[in-house]
Amino acid sequence: MIMLAKVVPYGGNAVRYAMEKEKATVVKVNHMPEDLDAASIWYMMKHHCQLYEGDRTVGRKLERFMTQFVISPSKEESDNFTMDDWADLQDEALDVLDSVGLIPKGMKKEVNTNFRNSMNVGALHRDSKSGTLHLHLDCCRVDMDGKTNDVHDIHERAMKAAEIINMRHGWKQPKEIREMRKKDIADFCEYTLKHMDMFDVDRFFRQLSFNGYEVNPRYDRQNKLVGYTVGKNASVFKASEIGRRYMVSQLETTWKKLHPTPVQVKMKPAAQVVTPTSRPVSSVVRTPNYNQPKVQPKPTPVNTEFSIDTGDGVKKVSIPNSIKEVFFNEAQIPEDNSLATAENVAHVAMLLFAGYVDAATSMSESCGGGGGSLQSGWGKKDDEDDLEYALRCIQMSHSMCKPKARRRNFHR
Repeated sequence: MIMLAKVVPYGGNAVRYAMEKEKATVVKVNHMPEDLDAASIWYMMKHHCQLYEGDRTVGRKLERFMTQFVISPSKEESDNFTMDDWADLQDEALDVLDSVGLIPKGMKKEVNTNFRNSMNVGALHRDSKSGTLHLHLDCCRVDMDGKTNDVHDIHERAMKAAEIINMRHGWKQPKEIREMRKKDIADFCEYTLKHMDMFDVDRFFRQLSFNGYEVNPRYDRQNKLVGYTVGKNASVFKASEIGRRYMVSQLETTWKKLHPTPVQVKMKPAAQVVTPTSRPVSSVVRTPNYNQPKVQPKPTPVNTEFSIDTGDGVKKVSIPNSIKEVFFNEAQIPEDNSLATAENVAHVAMLLFAGYVDAATSMSESCGGGGGSLQSGWGKKDDEDDLEYALRCIQMSHSMCKPKARRRNFHR
């Protein structure tokens, strides 16, 4: 079983999706009257949060009134579940989640939640393709005693809660499930490419979607495909996680390897038998032609040159062709950064790769990032190859392009 969590800014839409999606079934409503529709449930939660707004003395105004959880056992784990079993799992998940205490980064005290004593509603969803069941659970941020549920590291707490529940029931741990689903996606990607008579990336995506996978292509400003993700049963993977051979830059090459061109063998005609005759042998001296120019093959470039505007000037960097696509395929715009583009993130990584640390810091700050703080001695390690170093550079670039966190006494 896996358990995902996030704080949602539009609670009304979340409740409507949970309760009114096609074939959705309401499992249990806690701390609210039964038989309420989605709009009524949302207004009760919102009014409850606003009722206790005046009691808050620290932190900014509470704007996100709901936390959403997705609880997804495997098909085998929930095979014989009744509706009562799903209701028990809903309550158990919240009980365990409330018992998980963590000390968030920058804080000194352990924080806990009290979602079991908060208004919440659970609804059962059925995957339209595979039929796998998963539970959508929407919870009010403020509990029945008027205290706000702290959502620092809520996703990490949800994963720890899932591990505890899996141990109780003898189910597979989330990491095992994730690896199993990743292998399932990789196998189906190979199967799809193998059965395509010609390469067409749109057709590839349609085949994945038709078989129950959620495909989200990612395009740049020129509407060029630069990456995609594939999801199944609340597990989402980037193409590079599934396998480098399934990245956008490698897809067509992978298809060609799965469809080798048949080699046609030409039969040589039978050699005619010629009876040799005796002829005088004369030596022929070839006169060299010094006027004929020698044709030298053009060397294949091994690097690509980029001119990057850092904000303080232009830096020229040379990136090996074997790994340049990594920067563009792995670059993602950090959350809450409305200024940066995927190209900015890729260029910061290239500057790091080329050793221009100051320029990378300057560029990350010019596109809305915090710049980060690189450890002294940043650079390629002795035991790293170019690919490993490039992946480490793109990870650092994501960190540097994140906006600076606002300093507050208590952040919610």
